[in-house]
Amino acid sequence: MDRRNKTSPVEEASQWPTIYCSLILLLVVFFVMLVAYSSIDRDRMARLKMIRSIAPAAPLQPHSLRQAMQSLEQMTDDFGMKNVFSVQKTDDGFKAVIPDPVLFASGEATLDTAVYPLLESIIKIARHNDLAIQVEGHTDNVPIETERFPSNWELSTLRAVNILRHLQERGGIPSSRLLAVGFAQYRPAADNATPEGRRKNRRIEIFFRPAA
Repeated sequence: MDRRNKTSPVEEASQWPTIYCSLILLLVVFFVMLVAYSSIDRDRMARLKMIRSIAPAAPLQPHSLRQAMQSLEQMTDDFGMKNVFSVQKTDDGFKAVIPDPVLFASGEATLDTAVYPLLESIIKIARHNDLAIQVEGHTDNVPIETERFPSNWELSTLRAVNILRHLQERGGIPSSRLLAVGFAQYRPAADNATPEGRRKNRRIEIFFRPAA
């Protein structure tokens, strides 16, 4: 006679609730852990964003920017214009200050074709060093009132725009890296009371900065 113990169907059925409850408990623990890790990641990302927002910006004075400024200074020598226009360091780059007579006839905004080689060199410097360019037009305080230029605002702005258009069309510099502004007589570099001061105020300033 077989005397081995056999588990009755009632005993087997009674074990299923225990197994089921254990599985449910494991699933609950698993989901709790997922939620906890997710919360940790969100907190960590929030801290990283806060650190980035308060961290000081890196100085925008790379070695290539210094080289570009030196190239522009060398260009003034090559064109024999060292005493005609100046190259000056700025807080975020450098600029070229060019008297209007070099680029335009008096009271006009059409570029003199004789300065195209000069602008081509500026294009090469900007493209090679990945620079953004801002062109500013300035006049003296002598009023102008013509059909084309009702005031110095129009004259200074169109001069800056024509230089910018040349840089874009001939140099292929992206529009996002170009800006033209006209200030008329309202940002003088010298006293308008003298002919010498007015001459200094009739100028174009081209700013070079690292492209964003």
